[in-house]
Amino acid sequence: MENTKKREKTIYDDSLSGIFFHSGLMLFVMLLIACAAIGAVVFFTRRSDYKEGIKLIFFCLLMVIPCSYLLPLASLIKVWKQERSLGIYWKNRTDQELPEWERDWYLTCDRAGFILVHRAYIRHMKGSKAEIEDTGSYNRGKAYCAVFEDMNGKIRSLKFSSESVEKEFQQWYKKEPYDRGNK
Repeated sequence: MENTKKREKTIYDDSLSGIFFHSGLMLFVMLLIACAAIGAVVFFTRRSDYKEGIKLIFFCLLMVIPCSYLLPLASLIKVWKQERSLGIYWKNRTDQELPEWERDWYLTCDRAGFILVHRAYIRHMKGSKAEIEDTGSYNRGKAYCAVFEDMNGKIRSLKFSSESVEKEFQQWYKKEPYDRGNK
């Protein structure tokens, strides 16, 4: 008998361009909503500087795409460098049917970008640390870093938004089972 059970399609099944598009989409929509709110304020206040308001709206709309896809572009460039140094490419993977912790590639969308790392790129893990990021006078946050030595002997770190995602990465590297839950 043939197994007719279909596996649910995830972001792991997408191409690099699909991952790039998906990871910047949420910020793109949020910035688009902000532009719409600015536009509504400009149109409903009916001030004498109406033309300046239209210029502001056009400026916001022009900045939406570059601002929302800047971090995903940086992630994409890191993946391209990794693929080139490994000689192993994302498009050639065959491990989609395996559980996440047994796959060769680790993929997660985090911190307005995405993290994509091949297991062979990591020579060994050095540890983890938490960094306090001061992004403004009132805005402070923590970044959780997994520090590792890459295949070229360079010390690198991956920043995660939460400790649980960083622990998930550590478990993936050790090939220990984990459950992403409802992400």
